[in-house]
Amino acid sequence: MRKNITFFVVFILLLSCSSIERSKYELENKLQVYSKDAFQILTTGKELTPRNSEIHERSLAQVVFPKVVKGGFIIGGNYAEGFLIENEKTICQIRMIGGNFGPNVGGQTYSQITYIMDRNTLNNIKNGQNFSLQGTANYAKSGESVTDIFGQLSDGHNLITVIFNQTGYLAGLSFEGTYISKKK
Repeated sequence: MRKNITFFVVFILLLSCSSIERSKYELENKLQVYSKDAFQILTTGKELTPRNSEIHERSLAQVVFPKVVKGGFIIGGNYAEGFLIENEKTICQIRMIGGNFGPNVGGQTYSQITYIMDRNTLNNIKNGQNFSLQGTANYAKSGESVTDIFGQLSDGHNLITVIFNQTGYLAGLSFEGTYISKKK
């Protein structure tokens, strides 16, 4: 009897490990982005408003995330893979991981462009990392999900973030920390 229970427990553990690995693989495939996606999102972002076009022209480089996944219930997180683009050329692949806290609920995907406005921040990202803190408000407007950034602190560096193409629904206010690093 004891051997049967031990066999059953080992069997369940092996199955769950296989399931976890399969889920990780499926998630990575769904979030896989290509540089052509990043350039398409960059073009869309420039065309959204004259202000975005002007910011793009002033920026030294852009970090483009074609698809960010974000969700939460009071405590949440976000994840994305994208590209650092400088002078209309792909420099490296970037990963963004973040967490948030505040009265918010739901989940959404969106596109994000972070415009890098100073050489110091660009060098930090090229060398591997950058961390930023910001506050966001998520709400519905005319039947669409909207995200507004109402405060941003990025180690004193100058970043401008634009979010668009939202799908899903996330409502509330949150304080977020985001870590951007080169994907290895």
